[in-house]
Amino acid sequence: MKNLNINYTVFFLFFFSFAFATQDTTSQYIETEAIITEINFKVRGRRSAATATVNYKTLEGDSLSSTVKLVHIPFIGALDQKGDRITILYNKETPLLLTTKSTSFWQSYGLYALIGLGIIILIYRFIKRSK
Repeated sequence: MKNLNINYTVFFLFFFSFAFATQDTTSQYIETEAIITEINFKVRGRRSAATATVNYKTLEGDSLSSTVKLVHIPFIGALDQKGDRITILYNKETPLLLTTKSTSFWQSYGLYALIGLGIIILIYRFIKRSK
């Protein structure tokens, strides 16, 4: 049984070394402030989404308008309101692609958090089973 635990450990270390090496770091996001002009809230079954149309200026001075996903509470709505200023991140190559800092964190590291949670549960079960 001890040899089986060592094999799982080697497998997970091998898997994570490739997972971190294959991250895409080529796209750069630039931080700027935007004003919310409209908020849309959609509910589809168990899923809900809040999007906002925002106006913002790029570093080059261009005034643009695009949509961005907002953090929201399901069945209640978005935490922000029309006219609020929010901090957004826009893609350097395509300025119409927007994200916010909070959604950017979960998009970047959410999968790793779930994998880490799974590993913790797996280790707990192995320890519990071996006793």
